[in-house]
Amino acid sequence: MRRLSALLVPAMMALAACRGEAPRDEALFRGVYVSPPIEKPDFTFTDFNGQPFSFRLKTVGKVALLFFGYTHCPDVCPLHAANVAAVLKQMPFEEREKIQFIFVTTDPERDTPERLKAWLGAFDRDFIGLAASPDELARVQRELRIATARKEFLPGADSSAYLVGHAAQVFAFGLDGFARTEYPMGVRQEDWAKDLPRLARGELPPEPSAALPGKDIQLVPSTVEVAGPAIRIEVAVMAAPPATSEASVYLVLTNAGAEDTLVGVSSPEAGGAMVHVTESSGGQQVMRMRDRVPIGKGATVSFLPGAMHVMLTDLTRKPAAGESFPLRLQFARAGEFAIAPLVVPYAELDSHLGARR
Repeated sequence: MRRLSALLVPAMMALAACRGEAPRDEALFRGVYVSPPIEKPDFTFTDFNGQPFSFRLKTVGKVALLFFGYTHCPDVCPLHAANVAAVLKQMPFEEREKIQFIFVTTDPERDTPERLKAWLGAFDRDFIGLAASPDELARVQRELRIATARKEFLPGADSSAYLVGHAAQVFAFGLDGFARTEYPMGVRQEDWAKDLPRLARGELPPEPSAALPGKDIQLVPSTVEVAGPAIRIEVAVMAAPPATSEASVYLVLTNAGAEDTLVGVSSPEAGGAMVHVTESSGGQQVMRMRDRVPIGKGATVSFLPGAMHVMLTDLTRKPAAGESFPLRLQFARAGEFAIAPLVVPYAELDSHLGARR
């Protein structure tokens, strides 16, 4: 077994982040442009205080950030919530007051009002949580032209253990009541920090005259190598989970030898572990489980927010930022590696991973 000391992990966080690229057009918004714009939907769901919440009426005069997710989500949902919350805290009061983050649960069976309120409150006490019947939820999702949320049951588990596949973008309805931008998984805090103040001031994203360049998140591999025959674990971080029900680990693996395959993940401090992938299907982002991850000869495979991560479930403890958490990776050729990912806040994943565009 190859071992990576927890003391080595912080040293591997220093990644080069320079790449020659054309300068951004600062007149453009950082979100993905929506054309034609989407009119604010007219629906009334129940908020986490048990009161009816009319989305259209309650958000008049505000920028409404509408997101469909669930509190047991280990990746997409807490990342969006943490990034928006972090940016709002830095904004002037008069601008912040014009922005409302609204979270509609796609898992009302487990997302009780109490859980919704506590989970969202951990990010920002002004965030609002809503729930609706399956039929009403599906109707609004269809109206917004996004994938209808659905359960994905974990292999070998009972019916109470499941993930929920759901759309991964946040809709930004401006002061005029139309969404001209949406923010998919992978949007960073710096992007929110550019767009939210402009939306709060009533600026409207211009209609794009041509297709905007695609966005990606890449890493430049670290020069630090871990002793081993072929596989190098170059980065390993865990997002500090809001609860013990699930957590996400992000990795960068480089294969210096012959073609190999990641065939298993586990942790002595978690009841379950699997690789979770966000893929495009029918123009939407959906989440899938994968039991094998090929790593070609000389290839670098990155487990990044919004793309792929190791999902841990039923943790024996809630690790805090600054701690480490044990994880084992099993490769078909290289064997087993025991590593200790550093635990970092969701809002700081970008800086620790060295994400860049």
